[in-house]
Amino acid sequence: MILRKIASISFVCSSFLLLSGFTGKDLSHSERKQNPLRFMAVFGEDNRQDLYNANSKWQEIGHSIAGKVSLDHMQSSGTDWKLSGAPLSAKECAGNKFADQITVPSCTGFLVKPTILITAAHCVNSEDDCTNFKWVFEYALHNGHESPESYTKISQNQVYKCKKILARRYENFGNVDYAILELDRPVADRKPLPLGFDLPLFAGQSMTDIGHSSGLPLKYKDSGKILRLTPDGLGVDTDLDIFKGDSGSPIFDENTGLVVGITSHGHTDHYHKAGESCRSVKVCKPEEGCYPSTFSRITNIQADPVFKTLFN
Repeated sequence: MILRKIASISFVCSSFLLLSGFTGKDLSHSERKQNPLRFMAVFGEDNRQDLYNANSKWQEIGHSIAGKVSLDHMQSSGTDWKLSGAPLSAKECAGNKFADQITVPSCTGFLVKPTILITAAHCVNSEDDCTNFKWVFEYALHNGHESPESYTKISQNQVYKCKKILARRYENFGNVDYAILELDRPVADRKPLPLGFDLPLFAGQSMTDIGHSSGLPLKYKDSGKILRLTPDGLGVDTDLDIFKGDSGSPIFDENTGLVVGITSHGHTDHYHKAGESCRSVKVCKPEEGCYPSTFSRITNIQADPVFKTLFN
């Protein structure tokens, strides 16, 4: 997720029209333009959990979600790949949630056709992002007892190369933020995710996200709500617990499981406590008026000529 500079540790920032006690003025285009680079944060309680803790419906959906991994963090052993990275505790305070887990992906994407992956536009700026990275499906823990040596070992059929960036669009400070990638071969044994083009969105609607929070193995985040649609109608603000690494992840309507958006941006996700050199997770409270977590609506992709060609 892209960094937004902040004036002070107090994080007193211009906000948005919110539900459930959040107050503040409308988050205008000018404010988004002044602060286009930002991470995300926890709203209230940290609801992130490992994918194996979700029910079978969400676990199956998670099979179709991939992480963008640098070749510098991958080593082929012939029949498998080994992922390498630092534990989260190397970047954050040792007491933070998931501190011992290995961080690898820098962004998230999801399968929509056997050879087509969707992610955020800011995750793939040029063809170098195809040349120097691969997409790894289901980098995740499958129980609570796996060692890093176990879950960082990835089979060949989980790893795919970006063959070409077919389309990319970033507008309105991230309210439109998508890229369509062609993979090097059809993805085996993973179902394309259904897209909710016709699903109405409204304030209070329950949302779910699955992505690589902070580069961690896949995390399932439920209990999110839509706070409002952005004034241009292209983005949606939520209180989902979203972090750097979740960029490009699918946002689901919790009831139907349909993809309704692509994670784009939000509030800063970490800060330094006084007297500490490590980073703590930023917890947004109603009285602070934090920036929301914003996703680009899946309907933004509908009019793209490439998308029309692929799906007609």
